[in-house]
Amino acid sequence: MRLKIIVNFDRTYKLLARVLNACFSFLNKTMNLQKLLLTRRFFSTLAFFSMQTVFFIYLQGKGLSNSEIAFSLSLLFFCNQALAILAGIWGDRFGLAKMMLLGCFLDVIAYIFFLSADNYILLLIATTCFGLGSCLFGTNAKACLLVLAGEEYKEKTRLQGKYLKVTSMSSMFAPLLVIPFIKYNHIEWLIWVCFAMEAILFALMVKPFYQIQTLQTLVKFRFAQIKEIITKEFLLVHLMLFIPLSIATSFFVIFPFLFDNKLGMPEHSPIALFVNGLLTVSLQSYFSRKINLTIKQTLWVAPILAIGIILPWFITLKYISLVSAYIYLVIFTVIEVYALTAMANLLVKFDNGTNRGFIFGSSRLLLSIATVIVMNLVPHLFLL
Repeated sequence: MRLKIIVNFDRTYKLLARVLNACFSFLNKTMNLQKLLLTRRFFSTLAFFSMQTVFFIYLQGKGLSNSEIAFSLSLLFFCNQALAILAGIWGDRFGLAKMMLLGCFLDVIAYIFFLSADNYILLLIATTCFGLGSCLFGTNAKACLLVLAGEEYKEKTRLQGKYLKVTSMSSMFAPLLVIPFIKYNHIEWLIWVCFAMEAILFALMVKPFYQIQTLQTLVKFRFAQIKEIITKEFLLVHLMLFIPLSIATSFFVIFPFLFDNKLGMPEHSPIALFVNGLLTVSLQSYFSRKINLTIKQTLWVAPILAIGIILPWFITLKYISLVSAYIYLVIFTVIEVYALTAMANLLVKFDNGTNRGFIFGSSRLLLSIATVIVMNLVPHLFLL
């Protein structure tokens, strides 16, 4: 009986190895590295948004307090944003592929801890892994797309636009994935599905990702790079665009307030999220091709974007109705996509061919600081 179990296990292992090898061969033949990166981004972000949607509900069911859940979520966001500059430095120093794979591995580990998070310590470990894993992959994936694009500006902006589009598509489909699990009260099954997606992606990406390593020149971090990259122009671009970008990040505060507190129609919040994602996907490719701002143009375009996203909000509050709310949603989304695309394309212009991870990491850190400030002001200035 024991011998039979060992034999069966051996057969299962060989079968699994054959399946994985077949998948590797299929991916290598049918998908280039750009598509692999974007495919991984889509499914990983789909899992990440789905997990975030049920974060509070799932952990409350585990018996954790609201304060513990809130702090762990803030820790996740901190690791995801504030550590981006370290993720970029490590990517330039040790290799973009290695850091992306480490990010994929940490995501898998995060779901294991999250599924067993019956106490606060395990939850903190899980959220740290979630934030750092997402940060490592996201920061270095953007830099890697610059490496794969070569030296052509149009190709660089096209791939950055595809990255934004894929992210928007995953956020659009996440609510559709979550609804059945919430409806039939099988939230833990959703977490297992997310874990399975991450584990399969990690297994399939290991071999192809190491092809990227040969395309990159490794660079040691020097403090002189800070002056070389974070120039006056680099800071100016972030200073000009941080208001529309930060307000756009406040979507999950602004629209639930509008539909729930003002209109008494909370069921429209997920619909608004879906419409936001749908419009983003529709506009992203066109904006990526057309938007090519210079730093001087940003000086007068950015204030228009800031006014365009703020002023209609107060008009909507004055003439509140379901129609005016959705009109504002359209205006909000158009400005959001324009600002995100403008920033992505401007960052491409700062590309020096070597410190790509540091460039995206620095940008992400600056925007995360600005976002924290703006998001804390939103309840006092917007939610009136």
